[in-house]
Amino acid sequence: MKNIRISHMRIIPTILFTMLIVWIGFFDRNSLKEHITIARQLHRLEREAVFYQAQVNNNKQRLNDLLTDNDKLEKIAREQYYMKRADEDIFIIED
Repeated sequence: MKNIRISHMRIIPTILFTMLIVWIGFFDRNSLKEHITIARQLHRLEREAVFYQAQVNNNKQRLNDLLTDNDKLEKIAREQYYMKRADEDIFIIED
């Protein structure tokens, strides 16, 4: 009889501890699953931040080029916005 009580006294805390770990790992608001999801989202956002920072730096360089080099400004005005000088005609050929 004494062996059965000792056995129950060891099993009950083990079961309770296991239930606590399962609860914290999967069902709690701050579960392990939530932490993994948030970590993935953070990693994705950090990659996006690096991408957009590179875009900002590229656009700053292009803006600086356009403000300092009139030939580049004229090239973009002609190619993208079909601007012309007063004595020129523009012919657009489409494929």
